[in-house]
Amino acid sequence: MPHVRSIPAPLPAAADDKSIDLQEPRSVRYWTETLGVSEEQLHTACEHAGASVEEVRRYLGSNS
Repeated sequence: MPHVRSIPAPLPAAADDKSIDLQEPRSVRYWTETLGVSEEQLHTACEHAGASVEEVRRYLGSNS
């Protein structure tokens, strides 16, 4: 049986791909799936790096 790859949930219509909105559940779900992290890890990364996707990716990369 072939491996089925999970496709991240789409971003909410008002969201963009440059920042993470931790108050929007669909945004949190999208970014946890896209970045391959838990909600807790995403919240921690945003606390340290801010809401910028680029900065969160950098933080996660340096702390893995």
